[in-house]
Amino acid sequence: MEDKYIKSDKFRTMTKSPFLTIILALLLCVGQAHAQTNTVDYPLDPLTADEMKKVVQILKDSKTIGVNDIFNIINLKEPPKKEVLAYKPGDPFRREAFTSFYDYSKNGVTEAVVDLNAGKILSVKNIPNVIGMGLDADSVCDAIVRKDKNWIAALKKRGISIDSVTHKSIFTGDMGIAPIGHREQLVLARYKKSNMVIEGLMAYTDFTTGKILKIVDESNGFYGKVNLNYFNPDSVKEINKGPKPIIVSQPEGHSFQVKGHEITWQNWKLRYGIDNREGLVIYDVRYSDNGKERSVMYRGSMPEMVVPYGAPDLLQAAYNFFDAGEYRLGQGVAHSMSPGADAPENAQYMPAILHTENGVPFQMDRAVAIFEENGGVLWRHDTISRRATNLAIKYYTMIENYDYGFTWRFKEDGTIDVDVELTGIVEVKGVHRTNEMDEPDKKDYSYQGNSFGTLVRPHVEAINHQHFFVFRLDMDIDGANNNSVDEMNSKAVPVGNQNPYGNAFYVEHTKFKTEKEAQRSVNYETARNWHIMNNNEMNELGQHVGYMLMPGTQANTFLPEGSLLRKKAGFLNHQVWVTQYQEDEIYPAGKYPASNKVYDGLPEWTAKNRAIDNNDIVVWYVAGITHIVRPEEWPVMPVHHMGFSLMPFGFFSSNPTFNNSNPDFIKKQFKGVVKKQPGSTIDHE
Repeated sequence: MEDKYIKSDKFRTMTKSPFLTIILALLLCVGQAHAQTNTVDYPLDPLTADEMKKVVQILKDSKTIGVNDIFNIINLKEPPKKEVLAYKPGDPFRREAFTSFYDYSKNGVTEAVVDLNAGKILSVKNIPNVIGMGLDADSVCDAIVRKDKNWIAALKKRGISIDSVTHKSIFTGDMGIAPIGHREQLVLARYKKSNMVIEGLMAYTDFTTGKILKIVDESNGFYGKVNLNYFNPDSVKEINKGPKPIIVSQPEGHSFQVKGHEITWQNWKLRYGIDNREGLVIYDVRYSDNGKERSVMYRGSMPEMVVPYGAPDLLQAAYNFFDAGEYRLGQGVAHSMSPGADAPENAQYMPAILHTENGVPFQMDRAVAIFEENGGVLWRHDTISRRATNLAIKYYTMIENYDYGFTWRFKEDGTIDVDVELTGIVEVKGVHRTNEMDEPDKKDYSYQGNSFGTLVRPHVEAINHQHFFVFRLDMDIDGANNNSVDEMNSKAVPVGNQNPYGNAFYVEHTKFKTEKEAQRSVNYETARNWHIMNNNEMNELGQHVGYMLMPGTQANTFLPEGSLLRKKAGFLNHQVWVTQYQEDEIYPAGKYPASNKVYDGLPEWTAKNRAIDNNDIVVWYVAGITHIVRPEEWPVMPVHHMGFSLMPFGFFSSNPTFNNSNPDFIKKQFKGVVKKQPGSTIDHE
């Protein structure tokens, strides 16, 4: 079929038009991207749709799952790191799937590992007293509370009919009152066609027994009907004309190559995948240094995040979402990216295979965007400068009201920037006050005359809150087994004989030996950074080859030690952690953070205080931001950026881009300035 089209007159005519040639190339890329979702040629490639179906069928045939089971996760069980690093193209490799599932009527969850090569179950493990993930399936809450006469009466007391509301639920975690291991959530009512909760009315609900355990009925909550001006895609009007076009085009095509899940560009080579819990994962990052391929990072991901809300009422105290561990980043109801907006029009979009909570795989088109972008100036001196080009890999997800974008940006000089975009719709609650200049209404929560949020509409308050993203960075600087972390603090030399003019400062280096030593926080006063280095490898100047972890915007948690959420989100105790590599230590709040009084994760792992010097190590970075909402962020929030950088420090002996040239089209388009312009009496430079 392909040969027939290439030989046809129609094809030859189309290729005479540059525009049509570009369109054709894009269509071919789309076709290739679709085909790649069903191929597996590397041990870390995500599960295909056929493999997911096979996993579910094997579990059904063996009666390991029943008709009522709901899937937390169906994921690739990644092979041991040693096997992946030893893999050569053409070698056979293990292919296993990890799955976790539960039945509402039973305590706990069940985990199973399936050997896809052999078509059999390798293990089945029942884990009591833990609660699995959820989102879509937990709409069962509506059916439970609608038949409860006390709930109906509580609404009626407010003049609200049960038929005029819908219901949503959130995990209670350690605030719950059900037996440990029961699937308990706090159920809330909302007016139909409205996203604002009826304040002061909540129901502790046990999904395992299908009963309400306790109704919390507070008399001072606001429950009036309000025109929220809530974001509705159908109501968006394009009134303001957009600016004149800035067109991103690559008439010669892009410079990167995508083969399966492998990306090569300039001196970079890496792999990517979409994990059904973590989202975008970056694998096996390598940099070609004068023809020598050098390892930088084995695996990078964002395996957990938490969003604590800052109002003192019960509902806001419960609004503490572990968006990965409780809701797997909303990927069971994922949406594709919008070309030209979420990513530039020169992006190559790649699909991903995800699954619903019923275990049914589906393909999300335009799940990942890969593109080159203008990075500004690479370097400059005098009249000599070089243009920077970056490779970006981007992924967007929506978790109910919030949207998050994650971009891994690879630069020509070896730097890796990680950028997080926060947008979507901020969380709001109903309040009695209508004007920010008014004193807080006595029925509304306040402290010493201060409210706990910002009015975005009359009677509508956007709550103060924070976002914390935990990044797991399995760094392998020139190999996996000889890595260490050195903390760098800049300090002033005391004024005296060694600093007579008071201007001297130095960098104090502290190498971490054990996990407890490496529990650290950001300190901007000392310009604190962390040098992740190879203990045995040196550059030409006698410096340890390595990468520097450079923090970006940061926030400290306001949660006091010993608080319920702080126990669950123990990773908030510090902003930097270093652990000895263990293949099962992926999720910094544990596998099942929705569980009541079950603790796992970074504090528990590092309590072992294992050796991390000259070892295979994992660096964890907790990026945080405090969000005091502005009225300009309603009804939809303009994008806010945060992130961090991994920058070469001694990895090279000099600037690796010194001999880079500018793109040819710049040389052709812009000629050098001549000293004497025609007809001018002055010099030009």
